Amino acid sequence: MLPSRKCIIVLAIFGWIVGLILLPNLYAQEEEVSAAEETPKNNCLVCHSHLGGQLASPTGPFPTDVHAEKGLTCASCHGGDPTSMDAKIAKSPARGYRGRPSRQEVPEFCGRCHSDASYMRQFNPTVKTDEVSQYYTSEHGKRLRQGDLRVATCVNCHSVHDIKLVSDPTSPVYPTNVPATCGKCHSDTDYMQGYDLPNLDQVDNYQKSVHYEALTKEGNLSAPTCQTCHGSHGATPPGVNSVTDVCGTCHSHNREFFQGSSHRQAFETFGVPGCIQCHSNHAIHRANETMLVGPNSVCSTCHAPDDNGGQSAEQMAKSIQRLDDSIKKAQETLEQAESAGVDMSEPLSDLSNARTRLVMARTTIHTLDPSRVEDETKEGFRIAGELEEEGKQKLQELRGFRQGLVISSIFIMMAVFGLYLSLRQRERIKPGNP
Repeated sequence: MLPSRKCIIVLAIFGWIVGLILLPNLYAQEEEVSAAEETPKNNCLVCHSHLGGQLASPTGPFPTDVHAEKGLTCASCHGGDPTSMDAKIAKSPARGYRGRPSRQEVPEFCGRCHSDASYMRQFNPTVKTDEVSQYYTSEHGKRLRQGDLRVATCVNCHSVHDIKLVSDPTSPVYPTNVPATCGKCHSDTDYMQGYDLPNLDQVDNYQKSVHYEALTKEGNLSAPTCQTCHGSHGATPPGVNSVTDVCGTCHSHNREFFQGSSHRQAFETFGVPGCIQCHSNHAIHRANETMLVGPNSVCSTCHAPDDNGGQSAEQMAKSIQRLDDSIKKAQETLEQAESAGVDMSEPLSDLSNARTRLVMARTTIHTLDPSRVEDETKEGFRIAGELEEEGKQKLQELRGFRQGLVISSIFIMMAVFGLYLSLRQRERIKPGNP
């Protein structure tokens, strides 16, 4: 007996509803299978997560490690077969299992990939691949080869299973984190015992410096940190003769002027390092005129107030102080006019030209030539003076306008009052008014 037409319609509707329910699940299952096929199996994490203790510790942070994010697995570094749940197979030397490297093996262990330019280029076409070779030129690398297992290796600075990109603010080698990373060893008096280092207060001093202020308060990630001056992978303390060149990578004018000054020859004769003799090394403060004159000035450590050096320092300090005072007066006048309602945005912007001259004047101190410092301050003094005069003129015009407005208002009020009296008088003399 054939099914009725009504029954066929009901079955068709039922099949259509079942299809709507099941098809999305089928597609989802296909996508999961496809994703599983694309994602490399990493059963190492599955097993180690159940082992507990130190053996389980890598399983927590590794999924957010930069290597995991790039699709690498435990086996990419440690070898073995990450697809097997059998420990003997997974850790079989026949499957390329390398295990955990010794401390001395760490640089070469990381260098298997990071020194391979063709391999690393697929992740970043501009990435450097000379880190390991640089490392072995550093004090850390040299000592490691000599058997010192306390020196820093890759994992001390970059961590192990939770490695982040250098551009990641949570990375230990992100600029704002570098001082603390270096300080983990270099500020630890117990750990650093046995090393011939003059002091261990580098990080504390650095945190008092103008460089640290620029890095943290101003947010300038280009401000110098430990690695800027000492290097990163090839970290080595600058020698006496190289200090000027190290500082000069940023302060190029200062280096140029110093190289042409009489200080250079004197410093070389006595074996004194340039730059840090006057500015210190880690606790570098913002330079100002107090470095030149006064009982606690830097110059007074070598020069008496009445010798040639002392007199030159005093002349340069006076020139710079005059320009600094002139700029402050100009800014005060312009801001006063601005607050009074006059648009002084352009003059205030132009005042930066005078500040540039002030910076150059302070830089020119390294020539030790008062006349050259004076030449720099003259132009700045002229700019600041003209802008101050412009501000005064605007204030004078504003005062004149306000005075005129007050006088005009008084006359208008008098005229209105006179008109009022006149109207009142007319009202009184009208016929019929008492």
